[in-house]
Amino acid sequence: MCLLVAGKRADGYHDVATVMAPLTLADVLTVDVREGGRGVSVRCDGTGVPNDERNIAARAAAAFLNATRVEAGVTLHIAKNVPVGAGLGGGSSDAAATLRALNERFGRPLGRDALWDIAGRLGSDVPFFLDGGWGYATGRGEFVTRVRGPAGAALLVAVPRQGVSTARVYDEFAAEDYAASVDAAWRVLAALDAPAAAWWAAGENSLARPASRAYPFLEQLHSTLAELGYGHARLSGSGGAFVAPAGDEEKATAAAAELATRGYWAAVTATG
Repeated sequence: MCLLVAGKRADGYHDVATVMAPLTLADVLTVDVREGGRGVSVRCDGTGVPNDERNIAARAAAAFLNATRVEAGVTLHIAKNVPVGAGLGGGSSDAAATLRALNERFGRPLGRDALWDIAGRLGSDVPFFLDGGWGYATGRGEFVTRVRGPAGAALLVAVPRQGVSTARVYDEFAAEDYAASVDAAWRVLAALDAPAAAWWAAGENSLARPASRAYPFLEQLHSTLAELGYGHARLSGSGGAFVAPAGDEEKATAAAAELATRGYWAAVTATG
C-alpha cells in the first residue's frame, strides 16, 4: 500500500518503511511429508517458477529440515494464482506457508524467533507472511509490526505479461528516488479506519520511477488503467502489478475483463 526507500545500507540492502496488506488472491500450497524420507521436491503449475531447489518454498522446506534435523522427505505442490514477478509477494507467501505447515506438522519444534530468523534469511518479505493481517515493516522489510487494517477492501490488480526483476529496478534507483521522509507511511497508517480512497491516496512507492525507467511498458499499463478510470493505480513493490481501490466492483470487474482483452492479467481481489 506504501513503499518508501529511505537509504542504502552497508550490506547492500536498502532501508525501507512499508505498509503491507494481505490479499485474498493467493496460491494454493500442498505439503506432503514422507516419514523417514529425505530431501525436498517441488511441483509448480505456474510458468516461470523453478521446480527445483531455486524455488523459495523449496528453500524454506530445506531450511526447516536443516534447522530441526528432522529426517523426512517433503514434497510441495504449488497451484499458482498469484502472477509471477508482479511484486505481490506470491513466492514469499508460499515460503512462509511452508515454514508454518512444517512447524505444525512436526509439533512446533521451532519457536517464533527461530521461524522469524529463517524467514528473514529467505527473503525480506517472508517474515510479513508468517502471521496474518496488515503490517508496517522496516529495516529491509524483515522487522514487522502488526497493525489493524481493513479486511474486504476491494482492489483491482493489473499485471503486464512481461516479468519484472527487482534487482534491475534497484539498479535503476537514483539519489532523487529516495524518500525524503517516512511520513507517507504514517499517513497511511493514520487513515486505515477511513474509506479505502483515503488511505490509498496517502501512499507512495519510491520504486515507481526507477521501475518505469527499467521497464517502459509499465507506463503503458498505467496509461491504460488511467483510460479505464484508474489513474490512481500504484505499482506494488518493485512491480509489475498495479493496484487500485476497486470502488464500484462491477465497474472494476468490467475493467479487468477489458484489460485481459489487451493482453494483461487482471483481477478484482480484496484485502484479507
